[in-house]
Amino acid sequence: MAHLRPFKGIRYNQEISGDLTKNVCPPFDSISEALQEKLYKISEYNTVRLELGIRSMYEDPYFSAAEIQNSWLKNEVLTQDDSPSIYVTEEEFKFGDQVITRKGFICAIKVEEYKNKVVIPHEKTREEWVEDRQKLMEVAKSNYSPLLCLYEDDSRETIANLVKSISGKKPYIDIEPDYLQKIKVWRVTDKGTISLITNNFNKSKIYIADGHHRYEAGLRYLSKINKYRTIEENESINYRMIQLISMNEPGLVTRSYHRYIKSDKNISKYIKEIISDKNISSIEKNIVLEDTKFLRSFYKSIIENNNQISFGIIIKEGSEINLYSYSNNNTSKNNDYSFLHDEFLQEKFNNNFEDNISFETDLDEINNQLQINDKIIVFIMRPIPMKDFVKTVQSGEVLPPKVTNFLPKPPAGLVFQSLEGEL
Repeated sequence: MAHLRPFKGIRYNQEISGDLTKNVCPPFDSISEALQEKLYKISEYNTVRLELGIRSMYEDPYFSAAEIQNSWLKNEVLTQDDSPSIYVTEEEFKFGDQVITRKGFICAIKVEEYKNKVVIPHEKTREEWVEDRQKLMEVAKSNYSPLLCLYEDDSRETIANLVKSISGKKPYIDIEPDYLQKIKVWRVTDKGTISLITNNFNKSKIYIADGHHRYEAGLRYLSKINKYRTIEENESINYRMIQLISMNEPGLVTRSYHRYIKSDKNISKYIKEIISDKNISSIEKNIVLEDTKFLRSFYKSIIENNNQISFGIIIKEGSEINLYSYSNNNTSKNNDYSFLHDEFLQEKFNNNFEDNISFETDLDEINNQLQINDKIIVFIMRPIPMKDFVKTVQSGEVLPPKVTNFLPKPPAGLVFQSLEGEL
C-alpha cells in the first residue's frame, strides 16, 4: 500500500525573496550550463543555487547548498509552513500548436524498497547521478524538487474531482516563468480533505515517471541512517516529496529522449558497423549545417514511421554529415529504446557505449553537438506513447536510462521538503 502524507513545506517568503517567477528552476537533470548561468543572473535567491550549484564556484557544492539554504532560512527568505499540507498544482504549457493543462498534487510518500512493489520504477539509473543526489540530500538535508509520479485512476474520480474543485479557487502561487510552464498552486490544510485524498491510495501502486535517480538516492540515504539508529515512522527522512498525476490526466505528454555518442577512440569503427547494417537505409548525404530545419524535418519523418522499431541516425565524420533510418519489424523488443540499447548498440559496441552515451531532448542542442564535434553518432528517437508506457510499467519491465521525458517536469522551488524532524 502507498503511504501518502501531508508535510510542512518550506516556501519562499516573497516579501523578502521577491517574485517567485525569478526563483524557481527546472530539476537538476534539465538544467544546461547556459540555463544555469542565466538562472544565477536572474536572482540571488534562485533555487538553482541549491538544486544544482555551479561546480567551479564552490570547493564543495553540497556544503555550499546547505550553507545557502540555512542562510535563507535564518533571514526568512524561506519559511516553513506551520501545519502539514498538500499542494494542489495546475500547469499550463504549449505542446506543438496545443495549449495543455495538467492537474495534480504534491505530497510526501513513504520511501519503499522496490521489492515491496508499492513504488514502481521503469528505468535503469546511472551510478554517478544517484551518488550526486545522495550527497546533496545528506549534506543539505532537504529535497528541492518533487519526483513526477503517476497512479492508475480506475475508481478514483473522487480525487480527480476534488483536485478540480480545489483548483477552481484562488491560488497562492500563480506564475509564468519564461523558461518554465505556467504554474498555479493551492495549499490544502484541512485534515478531512487531506485524509480523503491520502486514504484513497491505501491499495495503490505509485509509478515513477521522472526522478529515478532522486528516489534511489532517498533509498540509499534511508538505508545508511538505519544502520546506526532507529528511524521513527513520522520522521520526514522516511518520506520523499512527489507530484502525483493520474494516468488518465489528459495533460500527460511524453517527448523523445535522443542519444549521441562522441569522443570514443573506436568511433570510426562503430560508424562502419552501423552503416553496414542491413536494416539501415540512407536518407540524405552531405547535409549542410546552418540551422535546425533539416533536423526538425528528419525528426518528423522518423516519428511518422509505423514500423515496430524505428529510429533515425545522423553520422558526422569530418565535414561529412549523413542521415540514415533504421526500421525493423522482426524483434521481440516492444519499444525503440530497449532495442537500441539491448540489441543494436550491444551488438556493435559491446559494453563500450554506456560510458560515452549522452541524452538530449532539445534538437537545438543536438544541432550544437553536430557543430562542435568532428566525429559523432546521433540517434533520433520517437517518444514512447502513453499506452505503451502504461503497459511497460505495469509489466515490470525496466527500460534503459532516460527514456520517458514527460512534459513538463515539476519545477524545483515551489515547495521544499526538510528531511529533519517530523513531517
